[in-house]
Amino acid sequence: MNRSQDGFTLLEFAVVVTIIGFVIAGILTARTMVRASELQNLLAEYDSYVKAVGEFNDKFLSLPGDMTNAETMWGSDTTCPNTAVSTTPHIPTCNGDGNGSIGTSDTSAALTNTREWWRAWQHLYNGGFIHTKVTGTVTAGGVQEAILSRNVPPSTIIGAGWTILYYLQLATNANLWGDQYGHIMTLGAFRSTSYTTGASISANEALAIDIKIDDGKPGTGMLRTWRTALLPNCTTNDTSQSAHTYNATNSDAQACSLIFLPGF
Repeated sequence: MNRSQDGFTLLEFAVVVTIIGFVIAGILTARTMVRASELQNLLAEYDSYVKAVGEFNDKFLSLPGDMTNAETMWGSDTTCPNTAVSTTPHIPTCNGDGNGSIGTSDTSAALTNTREWWRAWQHLYNGGFIHTKVTGTVTAGGVQEAILSRNVPPSTIIGAGWTILYYLQLATNANLWGDQYGHIMTLGAFRSTSYTTGASISANEALAIDIKIDDGKPGTGMLRTWRTALLPNCTTNDTSQSAHTYNATNSDAQACSLIFLPGF
């Protein structure tokens, strides 16, 4: 029999298909394990940043970004207090206003003094509390825009990063339920002209994290996410804060960013 002309037998073809199936299953399992590790590292990142802010406050008696003698400690940026756009991470910085918050917010979430958001990460690096060196400045996209590895640290979640800011909002608006939030840490992807609010994890992943560390609800507790006006595929039942749930029908696509309430 000329095997080169006859090709595979049915048995040989079945063996090849089985092997391909095992390979694909192995790849999918490996991807699942890698993603699980990334999500676990996400929580470790959050804990490390909360710890860094607390240790900074203990050492300097001030929150990072809000520190009034930062220029004395690390040198003055040439354009303080309203630093110009920079794309180069550097040590010289600017003082904060010392009002006890990282940035300023009124009760309707009008956010001002946002330069403290970016200086917070710079001060944490300068003090030796984090390892990501940043610019401490605004970007060309505006005073509220975060760019990963430039003015905010990136996350283990690819395409996501962290912002710290002070946020008050007593009345519910299209993006978020009303609450006395205080300082928040947002984990999300780049969004033009905004801080890290872009979708970076799936609704299924967000729910799993929420159940693990909080109450499993996107509108309450110490871990939350945005309403459907900002992230339309992340949550459902957006008419009631108590009924607000993660979107199970869109559970595998990148749809959510996270809002942590760290309590500092």
